Amino acid sequence: MSKPNVLVITQHQDSVEELKTIFAREYQPLSANNGVDGVAISRLARPAVIVIERDLPTFQAAGVCKSLLANEDARSIPVLVLAETENVDGELSAFANVKGVIQRPFQAKQVMSKIQSVLSNAPTPAGKSATRPAMKRDEPIKVLSVDDSSVVRKLVTMILTAEGFKVSTASDGLDGVNKAKEIRPDIILLDFVMPKMNGFQVCRILQKDEKLRQIPVILVTSKGDKVGDKFVDQLGVTGYITKPFQPEELVSKIHQTLEGLSSPAESSAPAAAPQAAPTPARAPEKAAQIEAASSVIPVKETAHQDMAPAVAGGDLDHRVKELVKAEVDALMGTLEKQIEKLVIEKLNEYIRRAKKKE
Repeated sequence: MSKPNVLVITQHQDSVEELKTIFAREYQPLSANNGVDGVAISRLARPAVIVIERDLPTFQAAGVCKSLLANEDARSIPVLVLAETENVDGELSAFANVKGVIQRPFQAKQVMSKIQSVLSNAPTPAGKSATRPAMKRDEPIKVLSVDDSSVVRKLVTMILTAEGFKVSTASDGLDGVNKAKEIRPDIILLDFVMPKMNGFQVCRILQKDEKLRQIPVILVTSKGDKVGDKFVDQLGVTGYITKPFQPEELVSKIHQTLEGLSSPAESSAPAAAPQAAPTPARAPEKAAQIEAASSVIPVKETAHQDMAPAVAGGDLDHRVKELVKAEVDALMGTLEKQIEKLVIEKLNEYIRRAKKKE
């Protein structure tokens, strides 16, 4: 059984380390050193509890609480405030999601008791069940994410780890094939355009390997049904999901694929029969046409094209800018203007750093 996430938002690294030690046995600790990162992580990882510094700089604790309340998925997350006093007053005390205080100096028993208390009283988000029915299994689901974008890999890891999956990543197609042979994942999330070996080539190799051909593959692509349908029809790919996607879409798609379900609402592509082995040669002449077409598709496009903010570079084409705008809107839609601007600036910073490393 996976551990619930607890997100600690504080600028004090010593507090982070101390709380991680306290939480480690029963919870999966996450951390952010500012409110901007904290809100972004809460949107993606949906922690069971958020522990926040009262005197948080830049984007203060009150602003974070307000932003959480503005989001349907985050408003039910209980918040505990880190402080030197037993109680909080002023604006913070008025927020419905603030459930109490963790007082310094920390005492492990009191901290754990406080966390358990707020969890036992935490409401289920409106319109959602407390837990999602899942396959019975002794081990966590192993997911291999193959994508040349470090941002995408980090987001996928964050989303799926929060849901109890065991996530491994690969930065290109060749690395992905090697990782698949090494760890034998339960499912593979595969990008289409990558360096060294693109998604099409990876699929062909997987299909030729008797030990790997049974692993379901979900194509993760910004090209939608233009590429997705062809892969499903010709290469035995189980299905696809289009970037940008919401965290719950990705989690649901994986569960449905592994449980052998078909969900027309989430993907126009029919899922492969759960027990049927892929057949790479169902239509050789069409497969050959796709392979020929893939040879003219650039193996590597602009790095991090699917996640880069719209202002990241003048050389990005119109399609990428549109995609980026949709991604930012989806992630930041309910946040107030101040934090939205700060988060976009931070995304720009991440992209610039990633480009310098190439």
